Amino acid sequence: MYNNTLRQFFTALVFFAAFLSLLAVLFFLLFIDTSPMSKSEYLYMNAKFIAFRYTGLNILDERDIKPLYESSCTRKCHSRDVIERARHTAREWEDVVQRMRLVNKANVKENESSVILKYLQKNFISNVPTILSPEANKYLKQYLWRSDFGESDLYVDIIYTPLNYHALTSGTGETIGYNVDKYTVFLVYLNTHQSKLLPFQIEKLTSLRDSMGAEYKPIKWQVTYESGDLHHREGVIIFPKVKTEAGFLEIVLRDLPGQKERLFRWDVPIPDTVAGQGL
Repeated sequence: MYNNTLRQFFTALVFFAAFLSLLAVLFFLLFIDTSPMSKSEYLYMNAKFIAFRYTGLNILDERDIKPLYESSCTRKCHSRDVIERARHTAREWEDVVQRMRLVNKANVKENESSVILKYLQKNFISNVPTILSPEANKYLKQYLWRSDFGESDLYVDIIYTPLNYHALTSGTGETIGYNVDKYTVFLVYLNTHQSKLLPFQIEKLTSLRDSMGAEYKPIKWQVTYESGDLHHREGVIIFPKVKTEAGFLEIVLRDLPGQKERLFRWDVPIPDTVAGQGL
């Protein structure tokens, strides 16, 4: 008698669960909009996400990365504008993703965060410090930041950091401790989207020239950040102190992929910052 009742109970439970599952499937088919994907594509993609999340198997392809980012970030925590308008350097994006996971307790596994980080670094990167005001950013781009727009998928950005730069950043940044009053110091950003960055010996490939024809070799090249996928590298390059009377300073990078020489020029002296910019 007892076994009969128990069997009937479990049979009813199975039928009830099957009924709920059928209702869920019907609700999904009738009311859930999965466009631009078909419902079968949507189910397949989410099955891949679940398998990736809990097994760590590398089963995601390039088409899956944007939906993973959207499902983890822009559909749960933030609007798209909040993230995509706040462009950051590669290192800053890594700090943002780590903070979301470890401090804000976002429901994202470590393997998922690595994929999301690469997507953000590839699509929403900036090599201009994002702590600055719009006015200070405008000054930085006009007078201190130079870029070659990515020859051969190697993007090189260089920021000249005289005392004016420290006035903008209120004494923060990578060049703290490098004595910019005694040396000529530059921030260098190397980025690639397709290949991996080789271990370039920047100190052997770089020289600094002035408008008088003098040429200076680096005293030191220091890597300050490198992403795990080897797509992003930041560093500080230090030259002897160069006089900056009227004329120009020019960094020459030789024998990097894409061009025999890459030139980055700054007219000097750099104008004083407008009162209140970046402060």
